[in-house]
Amino acid sequence: MKTSKIKLFIIMAFLIVPSLSVSYFMYMQKYQMAILVPAYGEEPSEYPNKKVWFDASEWLSTSQYIKVSDFFIINKKYTPIDSIDKIDVLNALKIIRPLLFALDDLGSSFPELHELRNIGRINTLDLMKDKINYEYIYSEFNEESLKPTHDFFLIKFTHKGKRYELLIRRRTSDGGYMYDHFYSIYRENEWHKNNKNIMTYRDYLAGKIDLYK
Repeated sequence: MKTSKIKLFIIMAFLIVPSLSVSYFMYMQKYQMAILVPAYGEEPSEYPNKKVWFDASEWLSTSQYIKVSDFFIINKKYTPIDSIDKIDVLNALKIIRPLLFALDDLGSSFPELHELRNIGRINTLDLMKDKINYEYIYSEFNEESLKPTHDFFLIKFTHKGKRYELLIRRRTSDGGYMYDHFYSIYRENEWHKNNKNIMTYRDYLAGKIDLYK
């Protein structure tokens, strides 16, 4: 009788341990996020950046955040960008700054926008006051604090009746915000067309979350 109980215990252990391992793996996968850090001196396959995982359960276990990839999450309570005509000139110029850099990088693209490169920051700000708006896309984690404080937006602006957009990242800096641009300027809706494989805040609002599971 005692031998039978031991055998039963062993069988149960073999059944339970793998189940616990799978559950733990699923838990870790659900709440793990990643950042990219410089990979100097690392394996050539990881150069110039390597993927570093960390536990983001502090945020992902709440209903405020949705994981959309290893690097990006959606913050349902993100802080909007104020309209540039409702904030002081200095902060408004910080928002216009990435657009000016993107205009400088146009090369031969969008020749109709080339005239905007030479009118100066203040004139660009005046020109854009009633022609610019924003769309929140998603957020990522700060590489040092491991907090989701970097927010991505599409700047959408009009010039001579045509609509354009630019992906920017807002990050905290000295108690305020700084803005960086990513890639180049797109025609209206082109960014979403080129990034259909990842869920954005717009997809979430449209109820498309199940398409990305």
